[in-house]
Amino acid sequence: MLGLRLSFAVLLFICINIFCVALKFSSIEKIYKKGVDAYAGERWSECISKFEESMHLFKLYRSILINCNLKCNSQPWISEVEEIEDLKIFAKFLITRLCVTKCQDDGFKEAHLDNLVSESTKHNMKFKKPFEYLHICYFQMNALPKAANAAYTYLVANPNDTKMKKNLEYYINQPEVDINEVIDLDSEDYMMLYKRGLQEYYFKKWAETVANMEEALTDYLSWENMCRAECQHQSELEWSHEFTVTVTNYMMALLMCKQNCQEELKLLHFNSGNEFLADILNYLQISYYNLGRVEDAAKSVETYLLLMPKNEEMLSNKMIYSTLTEKNNFVNRSDITYYFKRDKYEKHILNVFYKLEFSNENL
Repeated sequence: MLGLRLSFAVLLFICINIFCVALKFSSIEKIYKKGVDAYAGERWSECISKFEESMHLFKLYRSILINCNLKCNSQPWISEVEEIEDLKIFAKFLITRLCVTKCQDDGFKEAHLDNLVSESTKHNMKFKKPFEYLHICYFQMNALPKAANAAYTYLVANPNDTKMKKNLEYYINQPEVDINEVIDLDSEDYMMLYKRGLQEYYFKKWAETVANMEEALTDYLSWENMCRAECQHQSELEWSHEFTVTVTNYMMALLMCKQNCQEELKLLHFNSGNEFLADILNYLQISYYNLGRVEDAAKSVETYLLLMPKNEEMLSNKMIYSTLTEKNNFVNRSDITYYFKRDKYEKHILNVFYKLEFSNENL
């Protein structure tokens, strides 16, 4: 009987400890630091596991922030009293702030994740610093294909790193590494879909081209919305005793951050979202035409001209399509129309701001 009691006590102790471990919150900071320490101590297997875990947790951290911002910014504000126009914005920000705070608290608790992440760690994650360590750790474990992928992934985010270029060149010259299989491990889905669409286009696989390009277009718009939502978190900005100055500084920083989401497109050699979307629409109109879907081709042409109204080749295409289909088939896609108008308006606001700043500096 005593033995049974002891066994039960031991079992209860184990269960309590397991429960405590289950409730323990993971810290991105601590796990990242363990990766750095393992690298310094030449514990290559631990180095790999800790950096991979830190990156996985950071993606989870970002997804919680982004999803909460998207959810709370889109929720309607319904007042129980008669609204006063000047106070609407205050009520909107108040309800959004309360929603974001609760959403994030719930999200981090549910994920058992510590939400304290330093700006330096965020910077390291953004510029793929873990891959700078990982390629060496993989190399030491004789995993050369993985080392090549890690080096290439780091290089995509840091294209001017000459040392990493030499490392990548070394890897791709090894017999174990196939240069055609070296990939960016952090590449966004829309990038892969776009590249796959190009491959299908060159083989004149029109249906496959349409499927990939349409998905790339949808995924890019979704990705950019998530990137823009992440801009809600800003580093400390200059504070002014004038409320309007402080708010304006924040809003301009927010708009600049949102516009900078398009910088990712430079990896595909595009300068703006308009250029990228127009390029996709060009491949779509050709593919739709070859599939005999002239109405969809006309819609792609019209939307292309919304983005690039002076393109002579597309204007000529429109004339050709106008002999093949009804005039009312030349309509703009609503998703791209909204993107175009928002982008144009944001650029206009920023341009006005820059002009005012410049004129004030010269007073």
